[in-house]
Amino acid sequence: MLKGDASLAYHFDELQLLIDQLPEDDQEKTRREFARRLMGGSVAKLKTDDAWQTWLDSPLRRNPSEQMIRSYKIYWNRFAKWAQQHDIEYVHEITPTNAQDFCAKLWKSGISPNTYNKYVKFLKSAFDVLREKAGLMLNVWSDIPTMRLETKSKRDLTSDELAKVCGTATGNLRYLFAVGLYTGMRLGDACSLKWENIDFRRKLIEIVPSKTKRQNKKLRLPIHPILGSLLRELKKKSKTEHLFQEEFELYSKHPAYVSRKIQKHFRNCGIETNEDTGDSQRRNRITRVGFHSLRHSFVSLCAASGVPQVTIQELVGHGSPAMTAVYSHSNDKQRASAIAALPAIDFGS
Repeated sequence: MLKGDASLAYHFDELQLLIDQLPEDDQEKTRREFARRLMGGSVAKLKTDDAWQTWLDSPLRRNPSEQMIRSYKIYWNRFAKWAQQHDIEYVHEITPTNAQDFCAKLWKSGISPNTYNKYVKFLKSAFDVLREKAGLMLNVWSDIPTMRLETKSKRDLTSDELAKVCGTATGNLRYLFAVGLYTGMRLGDACSLKWENIDFRRKLIEIVPSKTKRQNKKLRLPIHPILGSLLRELKKKSKTEHLFQEEFELYSKHPAYVSRKIQKHFRNCGIETNEDTGDSQRRNRITRVGFHSLRHSFVSLCAASGVPQVTIQELVGHGSPAMTAVYSHSNDKQRASAIAALPAIDFGS
């Protein structure tokens, strides 16, 4: 290459080489300083403090459910706090090394691989949404790999465990467990239940599960006699639009707040809720028993009562069109018969 004929790319590589030769503590600071100077005349600059609202206002984020948005805000706030601690003012100043450092700290905090992956996937998609507004040349999260997930899932409860858990539950947990056991609902949907979802006359609960909200897939769940009796009892005491106002508010702040409350009750019943992964390098335990175990128990009890597979799938909202195409759809009467066939569990008084 002739003198004076060097390309911008050549000078950029030279600059990068010089920065790499600086003391390690000065490298990131210098990169950010040059980023500030390069972006100085650019209109596309976005402060880290403003990025969440910018993402929220963007049509590029599509339409996640309110529950997912609450989770995303938790992920962003944690990253934004980290960025603030490292004097990162603008989104374009965040480097691949910054992304790696944040993820390293995140992983060392002891969160599960599943939760770690949710952070990485959200931040990657968020930076794609913010690309134009923030003047990003690359997505610093693109090369961050996700973690391998442990494959063990929640287990269902034994007959003795069910009797203990349900028979000793008090307060809202008593009614919440009845909903989980006799409808197979996920925790978020159960905590979000409103009285307008309950039709005592037709003995039905109608909801649009958060997991299928985009498809507007409504579930019609027959009310088991035991559950119906408990719901009427709760209705007499309720003064809010939500059945479980306290749990709804806690879940809205963070789902783990409600899960921990439930797992504490399970442990008080002598049930070990967690299982070691066997990884000696980090302190990480898999939750094997929780509210979702009631959903597993619901499916198991339905199967044990001879309920057809297609009816079970429709009751719990399982099954893609491809999966259910081989079955004939069950009707309301079949679903009601399936629920009525479930055993009566004592929920105390």
